Amino acid sequence: MLNLEFLRNSWFLIVFIGGLIYWVARQDLSVAEHEHFDTRITSLENRTTILETGIGQIQIKIDDIKEDLTLIKGAVIK
Repeated sequence: MLNLEFLRNSWFLIVFIGGLIYWVARQDLSVAEHEHFDTRITSLENRTTILETGIGQIQIKIDDIKEDLTLIKGAVIK
């Protein structure tokens, strides 16, 4: 009978501990989500770097073509 009376008098403590356990579990899931997002961001950064490198190479080729056209124009005009 003493245990039942103790539980009746300390229901708020039981609810608080349950809420605390729930909050900790939610925080743990949040950390896992952040790690997943960090992995995705790293992957996107790598893809962006690859695209930027490709675009840079194309820009160099375009500049070379422009330079060649300028030389051809100069030769034709003379």
